[in-house]
Amino acid sequence: MKKSDLQRLEKMASKPDPPTQASMAKALNMSQQVVSYQLKHTLKKKCHKKHKCDHLNERSVQIKRQRSWPLYKLLRKDIRQKFITTDEAWIYLAYTNAKSKVQYLSSDQNRRDLTPSTTVPHPKGVMVWMGISANGVTKPQFVQLGDKINSEYYIQKILKLFLKDDYCRLYPNGDAVFYQDSASSHASRVAQKFLMDQQFQFLRPQQRTPNSSDASPCDYFLWGHLKNKLNKRKVSTLRGLQKAMREEVKKIPQEVILRALKV
Repeated sequence: MKKSDLQRLEKMASKPDPPTQASMAKALNMSQQVVSYQLKHTLKKKCHKKHKCDHLNERSVQIKRQRSWPLYKLLRKDIRQKFITTDEAWIYLAYTNAKSKVQYLSSDQNRRDLTPSTTVPHPKGVMVWMGISANGVTKPQFVQLGDKINSEYYIQKILKLFLKDDYCRLYPNGDAVFYQDSASSHASRVAQKFLMDQQFQFLRPQQRTPNSSDASPCDYFLWGHLKNKLNKRKVSTLRGLQKAMREEVKKIPQEVILRALKV
């Protein structure tokens, strides 16, 4: 490869949003195999998948700067063991039945033989509330279709059941710290008063940082783990989806939980 072509290749590969190797090869009038070799062996560049992050406005950036370090000090290894982190998520039937985004073709096939990966416009699913801690995970609590999670619903249908069952099971000494996101039903004065009346330790809204999925094991571990396991299940109804979720939650090994929480 000419020195000038190598310089052009390095310039293209160094962009924050680089073109594909096929586009680089076309621009340089050479094969993609040559481009791939030069990137790897001559320029010593390795392709990495970008990390996802949330877009933050200026105010959110300022809040995050103010609160991040105090929050992460609370989440350090020795104290993290006492935290129960909770969240809600939608889980859809479309996540099940071994659907894949890739397909292998033999030499006598072409791209027209690919089975399209379809997107369901209005997928059926359930909203589930769960929590995870160093002592295990909570049982999934499902929100009935049509119900709105306001403060009253959150207290009566979720928090009271959680305190009665999972909290006592996971932390019988009552020494856990409750870490939830900043959803309006969670951060409301009514919900906070309920937790205080129960003498339950929890992080106040002003202690939490906005859009911090890296501090929430539900976001960076639990939901992805469940979706991966559900993809291997054959499920056709919402009732079956709930049943499969309960079963998969029970199967999560404790060592996997501890590794995810880094405790």
